[in-house]
Amino acid sequence: MLAQEKKFDEAQAQLTKAAQVDPPNAGKYYFNLGAVYVNTGNMDPATAAFKKAIELDPNYAEAYFQYGLSLIAKATIDNGKTNAPPGTAEAFQKYLDLAPNGPNVETAKAMMASMGATVQTTFKAAPGKKK
Repeated sequence: MLAQEKKFDEAQAQLTKAAQVDPPNAGKYYFNLGAVYVNTGNMDPATAAFKKAIELDPNYAEAYFQYGLSLIAKATIDNGKTNAPPGTAEAFQKYLDLAPNGPNVETAKAMMASMGATVQTTFKAAPGKKK
C-alpha cells in the first residue's frame, strides 16, 4: 500500500522489516517491491529490488527474468548492436536454467538473441529411453 501511494522509502523500510521477520519469503518481498517500481516507472530502484530478491532467494526464476528486463531497459544500440549492461545475458540464462518451461522462456531467448548472446541448453533423454 505504501508503494502504491508512492511512499517508496517507507515501503522499502517495511519490506526490509518483513524480510527480517520472515526470511524464507524475503525474496518475494523484494520482488514485489521491484514490480511496484516498474509499474511506477522507477527502473533504477526496480533493478536494485530484483537484485536483492535474487540475493535472498538464488532460485527465484522470475526475479532473474525481471532483473534481466530491468537491465535491458538500460541497453543502448550502437551500429545496430544491442549493448546491454553487464549481467543482463546471465540473468536471462539463469532464468532459463531455473524455469526451462516457464512462461517467459521465449521472451528471455529473444532478449538474449537481441544481444547476440548464445542460449545455453542441455538435452536430457527421457527416463528409460536410450539415445
